Amino acid sequence: MGRRTRPHTTSAPAARCPGVYIDDCTMTSNNTHPVSAQDARMALTDAQLEACVFCRPDAELGILD
Repeated sequence: MGRRTRPHTTSAPAARCPGVYIDDCTMTSNNTHPVSAQDARMALTDAQLEACVFCRPDAELGILD
């Protein structure tokens, strides 16, 4: 509950897969920008983006496989 849930998306370099992260995740690149929770949910349904396996924005937003 005390965790901030402002999702971020990134278009990361090829070394990392572009994805969705929670704003305090340390696994992001410097090339991120904040998005709304609704936009993050839509991004997580895109086959080209993945949820970070460390901060788990999909679980935080209630989207589970």
